[in-house]
Amino acid sequence: MPIDRTPLVEDNKEKREKAEKQKISFLITNPKYTFDDIVLPLEILEETKSVIALDKYSELIYGEWGLSQVMKSHKNISINLYGCSGTGKSMTAQAIAAELNKKILMVNYSEIESKYVGETSKNLVSLFESAEKNDAVIIFDEADALLSRRVTAMHSATDVSVNQTRNVLLKILDDYQGVVIFTTNFIQNFDSAFMRRILSHIKFDMPNEEMRKKLWDHYLVDKLPLSSERNEVIAQLAEIEDITGSDVSTAVLKAAVKAALNGIFKLNTESIKEEINKIVEAKKAMKDDNFTVTTKKVSESYVKEKLEAGGIINGDN
Repeated sequence: MPIDRTPLVEDNKEKREKAEKQKISFLITNPKYTFDDIVLPLEILEETKSVIALDKYSELIYGEWGLSQVMKSHKNISINLYGCSGTGKSMTAQAIAAELNKKILMVNYSEIESKYVGETSKNLVSLFESAEKNDAVIIFDEADALLSRRVTAMHSATDVSVNQTRNVLLKILDDYQGVVIFTTNFIQNFDSAFMRRILSHIKFDMPNEEMRKKLWDHYLVDKLPLSSERNEVIAQLAEIEDITGSDVSTAVLKAAVKAALNGIFKLNTESIKEEINKIVEAKKAMKDDNFTVTTKKVSESYVKEKLEAGGIINGDN
């Protein structure tokens, strides 16, 4: 009788779950940006650098100047960069790390969240340990997902896990001695306990006309061939409102690509305007959507049945 050499595959639920629970690893990288790469209002630049200075002058401020008599020295530098999307928060976070001559550990909440109760908290501990070991700045992107308000009325294991995660992070921030930067578009979702533990909150507003001129001046580099006088092009484009540095960067790149593709070796103002206006129109469409949100009641048994079967949940059941 021939021997069946087909390998046996053991569907062991316990082994699979154990593998999923193994300690996750985090990517440590060098910052991609410095303060020379970004355009910021002077007040934001000064506020950011003043917070950074605490790392350099901590001994002077708390020791020689005696502030340690009335307040605990900040073991960590924690900064919250908040405001409109595309205004340079993530780039600034990396520039801060570069200014401190440190690597970065950039993380999104979805990367550390686990479906297992208690595992997300363990992942958080592992995250901070990894950053401390590598002397890296932790950057929490879209931090409102992690720093949102704790659940007051707990009805499930998920609610317990959420609160446990928040409490673990609060304790870590009290004791941590490194640099932590949060970026968010929704500061209103933050739990007040986190607000108190963050040293500095820096707001990023939409650029005014003066800032828009600086942004266009930054991205329309000298070697870029323009069909009109450079300052004139910048002045015209700066009049377009409701745009960010990210929008400017995208518009310039798309206009340059189309010019190269069509064999046009000079960018005219109209081609750049066309690209930036597409972005503005898309933003308006997002604000003026006509979606209607409705809610329907479903029974608990129906939800469980559908979730287990992987089906679609409909209302009125």
